[in-house]
Amino acid sequence: MSGSPAAVFSSTRMSTPDTSAGWRTCFQEYAPRLLLYARQWTSGAADAEDVVQMAFIRWWQHNPGGDRQHVPLLYAAVRTIALDVRKSDERRLRRETNADVALPTPDAPHFDPPVEDRENAAMLERAVLGLPPEQREVVTLRIWAGLTYAEIATTTGETINTVAARYRYALNNLHRVLEPHREDLGAAPAAVLA
Repeated sequence: MSGSPAAVFSSTRMSTPDTSAGWRTCFQEYAPRLLLYARQWTSGAADAEDVVQMAFIRWWQHNPGGDRQHVPLLYAAVRTIALDVRKSDERRLRRETNADVALPTPDAPHFDPPVEDRENAAMLERAVLGLPPEQREVVTLRIWAGLTYAEIATTTGETINTVAARYRYALNNLHRVLEPHREDLGAAPAAVLA
């Protein structure tokens, strides 16, 4: 599925019309952050959108009231589904490679920055992608998804202390990598890393 979060949402039929407006609002609020989170494990934007849609459906089935206190479980569903999709894609790729089938390689950016910030975004993206996967996941959930340490711990199945330590290590690593480029990046990224 491709398209805007609202377009993806509208293609999903809700069986309870009374709650569809609340779910649409919830989807529009969380879908962009969930898409960014899903992109860590998927090969492209379309796969990430599919993962987010599947996660919302799963979350809706287990949480028909749309209780937002369970949002970390939504992130956990995205993580689980994305990892399952990635494993499936890797198995398919191995089968197709063994059959000598040529496959296109997706080269989509991890972030979708405004035009004027592309160079800075590319530099920041390289730095974030250079982090160990567990640190990258915590940074994505903390900074771009806005989750608390407790919510990240629920999402990842780790302790709060482990999450906090990974976040600190990630910020230290990012600071070390980006420090020589502080003037180029301007105040906003430097403030994030302070």
